[in-house]
Amino acid sequence: MIGIETFDMDERQGQFWSFWNHGATSADFHEMADGFGYIVSDEERVKKYFLNSSLHMVLNKFPDAYKGFEGGAIHHARDLAKRRLEELLENQEAFVPTNPIVYDYSIGKIEARENPSQVKPFDEEEWKSRAALQRSSLEKA
Repeated sequence: MIGIETFDMDERQGQFWSFWNHGATSADFHEMADGFGYIVSDEERVKKYFLNSSLHMVLNKFPDAYKGFEGGAIHHARDLAKRRLEELLENQEAFVPTNPIVYDYSIGKIEARENPSQVKPFDEEEWKSRAALQRSSLEKA
């Protein structure tokens, strides 16, 4: 999963469509909270995404610089893709959807996965009722 965190809707959609257009995902954007959501991908498609998008970045920024250059812009695009991927991996955080079952629909493949952590959100009312029961059992004893 790759998280996208920004309150700017245009930036969020632009990043999602970049992943989509370069083949990193074929699934929906999963919004978890205001300003945060994620996409689902795999290592191979993410690496391909960074190479393709880096090549386009280099060619868009320097359209004439690689004419007649042996190998074209691919050498610099590979270096840029490697740095961008390393930066993404460096900024890893664990985030777990609160929905215990996450349905991820992809073109040509549908699968449902359960959240293995079985983490329940904190329920203040349940905690209060358990504390009251414990107090009453202590008072009776």
